[in-house]
Amino acid sequence: MIKYIFIFPILAFGQMEFFGYYETEYDHLQLKGTNYNFGYNKLRIDLESRSNENIMIAANINFRLYHGKTNWDFSDFIPEYLGIDSVLFTLPDTMYLDNIYIRSSFPLFDFTIGKQPISLGTGYAWNPLDIFNRKDLLNPTYEQPGINALRMEIPIVDRTVLDAIITPDSSLKMSRKMIQLKSGFGSFDISLNAVVQYHLIPNGEDSYTYDQVYFGGSSFVGELWEFGLWGETLWSLDADNNFGEVVLGVDHTLNNGIYLMAEYFHNSLGAEKDDLRFEHFMHYYNGETHSLMQNYIFAMGMYNITAYISSSLLAFGNLDDQSFILAPQIEWDAFEDVTASILMSQSFGDDDTEFGIQDFALRFRLRAYF
Repeated sequence: MIKYIFIFPILAFGQMEFFGYYETEYDHLQLKGTNYNFGYNKLRIDLESRSNENIMIAANINFRLYHGKTNWDFSDFIPEYLGIDSVLFTLPDTMYLDNIYIRSSFPLFDFTIGKQPISLGTGYAWNPLDIFNRKDLLNPTYEQPGINALRMEIPIVDRTVLDAIITPDSSLKMSRKMIQLKSGFGSFDISLNAVVQYHLIPNGEDSYTYDQVYFGGSSFVGELWEFGLWGETLWSLDADNNFGEVVLGVDHTLNNGIYLMAEYFHNSLGAEKDDLRFEHFMHYYNGETHSLMQNYIFAMGMYNITAYISSSLLAFGNLDDQSFILAPQIEWDAFEDVTASILMSQSFGDDDTEFGIQDFALRFRLRAYF
């Protein structure tokens, strides 16, 4: 704490711009007959300095204090037939530098170094190309943590950029590396991607291991006949260990203002319904896979009730075990720079399925920007 106290006067002296938000949230979660009541208070402080038009230094500090139930049992979130005893973990209060980086613009390229925001891909709920982050299906657009990386973006011709990213690790071989060529064709933006990283791979029928894997991928996003279309994929290039992910999406706004969107996601590395084991849950919750099983659907409808109140309905599900969640939400711009939202979710499916185990949830969130 003391080191952050001393940082603030130094940054202020350097004529940094300060902004951010305060957020408070209350959650109620019911599953397996167990109730979880919890929440947090969060303060995000962003700092940004532009000494000239070619250099930007940026950082943000996050403070998050939990309240309510902070001691959780992982076994409450997995099916009973797996026979797993209690696995306890705690939600700790946190204070950390989420991002801190410098971005330099040169005549032929832009270069960013440090812990920085990186969000890749065109998908809404899933991003196969994003090898750095994972998303919450109830809140896919929530901010993602900073990634320690070196990134170079080189404009080539009109609408075409070469983008290279590396996240340093204990050795060059262990570091994640991506090169993507982004361009445009008519009303569509497209990318071609190449990735090298250590990744979870199948090792026979009953286990997994880690090894260096070469991937190829691509993405597109655009509009055709008033329908938005997008998709992306990342697939291993090893003929003996061929696996990967793909997402396809479509959206459309009706004449009455209702916005509709749907996505389909396939992950060949996910578990099959009759072969689900504890290690699949561990790989998923640790962020080593983007889904627990193989086939998923996500749909959303949005409508602005007034200029200050918007409503939405989320629906997503696991097509393999036939479990789904339906989640209506209301968001209210109560005052300038103050937004309140309430979300409820109800699960459908057997008690031993991925989403059926969760029963009912309620979330209230208030955010004020400054």
